[in-house]
Amino acid sequence: MSEPTIRPPAPHGASPDGPVGGAEAPFAFDPGVDWQNAALDVVRKHPVPCLLGAAAIGFLIGRHRGKAITAAVAGLATNAVMKQLSRAFDATEF
Repeated sequence: MSEPTIRPPAPHGASPDGPVGGAEAPFAFDPGVDWQNAALDVVRKHPVPCLLGAAAIGFLIGRHRGKAITAAVAGLATNAVMKQLSRAFDATEF
């Protein structure tokens, strides 16, 4: 990183302009390699192995963290239903 882009942190540890230093984009952690295009090229060249690998990783994550994932999805669904119900009852005038 060049010197002008790095700022000292604020006294309280946070910066009002966002993170101090650090990457500017999701794949910007190594300036010498274009990781995003490299990953997309691998997926374009080998779509079936990438799909099988993603399915295997998803299965393993679901196998070990399935209850937590299910609880989170149920919580999100409950919140969405409650928002819709509150909107429906607030919009109704008697």
